[in-house]
Amino acid sequence: MKTFTTLVAATSIAACAVPAMAQTKPAGEALAAFQSQRAAQMLAKLDADKDGKLSKTEFEAMRKKKADGAKAQGAKAGRGDRLWGRVDADKDGFLSRAELESMAAKRFQRMDADGDGVLTSAERQAAAGKAKAMM
Repeated sequence: MKTFTTLVAATSIAACAVPAMAQTKPAGEALAAFQSQRAAQMLAKLDADKDGKLSKTEFEAMRKKKADGAKAQGAKAGRGDRLWGRVDADKDGFLSRAELESMAAKRFQRMDADGDGVLTSAERQAAAGKAKAMM
């Protein structure tokens, strides 16, 4: 009888431990979700002609808003052209959804401080703090 009781107790403890172990991974956003969401947000916000890609003119309109604020803080000019050159991988003069997702993946990698493939709220806050410090 003791063996049965011990076995049931051990099974109950193991069953309780599994959900606890499953909760050890920090809650956050995975790379695929981050890429897709960021690309969709940029297209929804910046794609004025709704053709599913960003032209350099559409991109520059966004950069102009940021540059106006940056000029007041003495930021260097030409950052938008350098960024465009890096992001427009196929050099067709447009940013496709795939190119926007690639840009988002690079941002994700910079923000994912522990490299676990999950972006936590703490990592987001740290990245936002770094961005403010650079301004």
